Parts: sequence; structure tokens; C-alpha cells
Amino acid sequence: MFNQTLASYAIESKRALRRFFRALDLYHVNIKNPGLFSLPILKKNGYVWALAVLVTGFSASVTAQSTDEQEPRDVEIGTGGNIRLEKPYRTELEAESEWHAHILWESRYVTEGRDNLSGDGLYSASTEFNYKDINIVPWIAKAVNEDYSEFNLNVVYGTKLLDHLELFLGYNHIQSRVSGISLHDNEISLDLAYFYDKRFQIVTNLYYSFDAQGAFAEVALKKGYRIDNRLSINLRAILGFNAGYVIDGHNGINHGQLLARASYLVMDELEIYAYTGYNQAINRDINRYTGDEFLRDFFWGGVGLSYRF
Repeated sequence: MFNQTLASYAIESKRALRRFFRALDLYHVNIKNPGLFSLPILKKNGYVWALAVLVTGFSASVTAQSTDEQEPRDVEIGTGGNIRLEKPYRTELEAESEWHAHILWESRYVTEGRDNLSGDGLYSASTEFNYKDINIVPWIAKAVNEDYSEFNLNVVYGTKLLDHLELFLGYNHIQSRVSGISLHDNEISLDLAYFYDKRFQIVTNLYYSFDAQGAFAEVALKKGYRIDNRLSINLRAILGFNAGYVIDGHNGINHGQLLARASYLVMDELEIYAYTGYNQAINRDINRYTGDEFLRDFFWGGVGLSYRF
């Protein structure tokens, strides 16, 4: 279901459109930028997003109860084949192994704060098999109108380091096809999830592309609210940082996002969900960095369903 299976998440897939331009040597800018955490001086909107993340975390810590208080073991498949932690527990039925399938439509294909298909939507489908601490997740996607498709194969291992701290190690093989041209990449990822007082989650996600020879990181605060036994809401505030992952984009703080997602349990095996989000570019400079062209301010959303076999 939308809140399902083994604990892990973490693998943000390589944006094939940028690989496409790099493969053709188009718009490539060879600029030596500072490292991931050698951030440029933030513009005003950078401070706004940092404040938004802090406010989200504070409000989560002082308002609602956690959706549950059992051992964290759950994943959900999102944009780009991402494996994302959504609920801080797994049910007794999910304790050993689980198999899920997901179908999702999104109004934009959004990763690294970028509208990768310039407003075109994306259909995706995935299945995942989880056994104990291992997750194997194939994910396929196709643009609604553009000649673009992508396949990801994720393998993730999750382990509990402390009572409130979990570690995830992942590998992702990526194949894509853009206007008849096939491309591929391999990525590794490292994620940490901290469950503060079982009220909200602090999540860090770092992934590295062997093709780009660069990394991207996200820091997020997440809070889940259970309205009743069938309806739940998840809120998330995110800050993203580029360190050569988007080769021709600026390094340092990259974007901020606010997302809200609602899911409804139709039956024990079937869950439907919808989300909406706002993305804001930070320190965008298309005059110096052609990779910042798709880094924009926009709203987007999606609807989908998950089925547990």
C-alpha cells in the first residue's frame, strides 16, 4: 500500500534528459564549482526555504501524535523510482516479506528541483519485493507526450543503527531512451532517517552518479498525520544541494520544496493517494549555468494507487 513494506528509501534516479544533453555534448559548461557544502551566499529565497524547513519540523514536533510507534520498516515508490520512507512502522503481516505494485500519474517529471520534461506529465509503474532488510524495486516510466522513457532497478539494504536512527545503502541501475537515443547510468546512495521523539522524521539523502561523477543531497523534515483508520496525510519540507550531479548546473543550495500527500485505504490490499507540491529554485543563474534552465518555480501534483499482493 502507499504506506508499505520494508524500511528504506533513498535512491534518486539520474535525470536522463541531462544525460542526453551531456551525451551529445550540448550546452555543457566545464566549470569548477565549490563542493556540496561550500555553499554560495544565499539569496533571500534561500533563507525563506531554510526557515520553512525549520518551521515544518517545529510544528510537527508540538502538534500531532505519530501515526504509529512500532519499528520503522516501510517504503514507497515515487518519482524517478525513488524509494521513500513514508510511515515509521510495518505491520505484523509485513514482518518478513511483502510484494507491492504501484501505478502513478504526475503532472510533471520533477527531480533535483527541475521540471525535466518542460511541463509534460509522466506515467510510471513499479513493483517491489521486500524480504527482511532487502528491497528490490524495478520501476518504469513514460512521458505523456514526449518521446521519453526510463527504467530503474533499485536494490536497497536497510538497517537500524539506534532506536531512532536507520541507515540505508542503495544501488540503482538506470536505462533511458530519449528521441530514439539510449543511455544508461549507475548510482549508489546513502540515507539516514532519524525519528525524533516518534513525532516527525529528519531525513538526509545523498546519491552519487558514476556517469556525472557528482553527487546530490537532500535534507527533509517529514510528518505524518492519521485522520482515521483509512485516511492519512503526510507533509514534507525539503532542501536540495548539488555537487556536480547536475554537471552544468550551479553547485551548492539548489531548491526548496513543500509537499502534501493524502492516502485513503479502500480495502486491506488497495490504497489510493494524491499529492501536490511547490518547487522553488534557489540561486538559479541561467546566464552562467545552462543546467539551471529547467530549475524553475512551479506547482505540480499526482495521483496513484498501490496494491499489496
